[in-house]
Amino acid sequence: MNKVLVVCAALFVAGCGAQSEERILAWHSLIVVEKSGDLLVTETIKVRAAGRAIKRGIFRNLPLLFDAESKPPTKDLDQALKKPIGVVSVKRDGEREHYGVENHGDGITVRIGRREVFLKPGIYTYEITYRTGRQLSHDEGRDAVYWNVNGTGWSFPIDEVSATVTLPAGIKGTKIRGYTGKLNEKGEDYRAELTATGATIATTRPFDPKENLSLVLEWPPGLLDAAAYGK
Repeated sequence: MNKVLVVCAALFVAGCGAQSEERILAWHSLIVVEKSGDLLVTETIKVRAAGRAIKRGIFRNLPLLFDAESKPPTKDLDQALKKPIGVVSVKRDGEREHYGVENHGDGITVRIGRREVFLKPGIYTYEITYRTGRQLSHDEGRDAVYWNVNGTGWSFPIDEVSATVTLPAGIKGTKIRGYTGKLNEKGEDYRAELTATGATIATTRPFDPKENLSLVLEWPPGLLDAAAYGK
């Protein structure tokens, strides 16, 4: 009987620890490609806060593109100029939330929450919407968007990551692929499919801290507005 009680107690403690662990429970990005070539991105991030790292809210690092002098063009990323990222809105649990934006050399940090307001332990859903441009690749025979969905900077495990890419009306994707893992890794722990309006992609396993899902969606070239091609 004592052994049974000890085992039950151990399981109870382990369960409590799992329930109080700070983590990202779900991440979904809606990436809308506009005819202008700009992207309108909405990230829905569901987190479990326990008052340790997540005290007042979360912060999101959004990198700018490297210019051609600092990073030579690659097959999947050939833009030469940077364009600022503009935050459109930030919400917590469906309500507008306070945030601040800090600019630094390689991007911006969106800090969500008020310094004087501490969150109670629990589950919260954040929604960050922003607009960015010059993120598309224009190669001979195709246009493409290459996107790091959640980035490699998170110190929390992430249970699931997914994304939906929506292309302008009349444009259909021709190929979707992805990568998973830490920086420069090219794992294949995802499932993806083309849709009538673009594509979807989702991870097939939980992520450890600093793991990311990247996607590449291709479509026929020359179908966007002239401004998307720098004309």
